[in-house]
Amino acid sequence: MTTFIEQLPARWEISQLFATPGRINMLREGVITLVGVKRLESEALFVSSEGGGTLRETAKVTFAGKERYWWLARKVAGVMRRVMLAELNVQGCTVDVPCINCMVCGLLGGLNTTTNQALASRVKLQDLISVEEYEYDEKFRVRQPDDPNITHPTPFQEVIVPPGTRFPFIVRIVKPSRFDVGAFLYANRIADGLGYGNYSKLRGDASTHWLAIFDGFAHVSACDLLTDGDDIEVRTKALADAPPGPVNKANTLAGETLEELVREWTSGKEAWGGESGSA
Repeated sequence: MTTFIEQLPARWEISQLFATPGRINMLREGVITLVGVKRLESEALFVSSEGGGTLRETAKVTFAGKERYWWLARKVAGVMRRVMLAELNVQGCTVDVPCINCMVCGLLGGLNTTTNQALASRVKLQDLISVEEYEYDEKFRVRQPDDPNITHPTPFQEVIVPPGTRFPFIVRIVKPSRFDVGAFLYANRIADGLGYGNYSKLRGDASTHWLAIFDGFAHVSACDLLTDGDDIEVRTKALADAPPGPVNKANTLAGETLEELVREWTSGKEAWGGESGSA
């Protein structure tokens, strides 16, 4: 069965994106909304600001009636940009100095202060706020010194996010193409395996279960999914059956159809890495 995703334009050239600058203008050319759940498969530490002393505490926020773990969306976006640059073998572009002339910058945007060029990101991520309630569980640990002349390790404390913690993951892609959707799904899967947060070489592994993709600007937020209980899968199914906002309901992807598309598009680049163009 052919889905609306497979009928999107293949890929946009940078010149075509400069022709419709700004995310608001691009909204006229379509948007898709992806809703899923990210689950931590190992402990993680999401520090939003550096504090004093030896305590590192993961970020938290009071939201939908509870104190919850807070995972900033930019920490996800940074990992995904690095993955895309590597997997698509982009030369002359980095996270710190985006070139504003490659397919990754075309999707994730950026600012080059040397050329004074900028593109708005066409990917909008909502901050991730946990289903589970925040729990202050201080861990005492030690760090071995880098200097061999120092023999005593440094003690420190951490308040981490435990494995199994779930986060609603809501994404919008403006002026979408097949390349945009495929590159995002593909990079997201690799980023999950690499890990997020502080010291992600040792932790921060995650998995993503996609629940629905809407053809349009679905009015759904983390608050909608977290209010009145923690069964976000049931709430998302209800949204898929009656999506709020300007959405083409007939094109909504969920269940086995969505799982098959995600499986195909994350196992290789053939389905979405086609030629550029408007159709």
